Amino acid sequence: MATGRSSGWGWRRILRLVLTVVPPLVGVVLIGQAVVVSIGGDIRRWQFVLGAICLCLTFAGRLVPEE
Repeated sequence: MATGRSSGWGWRRILRLVLTVVPPLVGVVLIGQAVVVSIGGDIRRWQFVLGAICLCLTFAGRLVPEE
């Protein structure tokens, strides 16, 4: 008999994977771009802050319960 659980990828697992992979990549790209631009003298603090927020979102993926 079926127990109601699917053996494949559930939406929680996909959400957890997306939250732990995508924001750090975006954060690293944003911070890297801000560093390159700041070498020329144009300091964009909002890019540093947004990159740091994206890196902190990695921990949100750990809050999603596993199935």
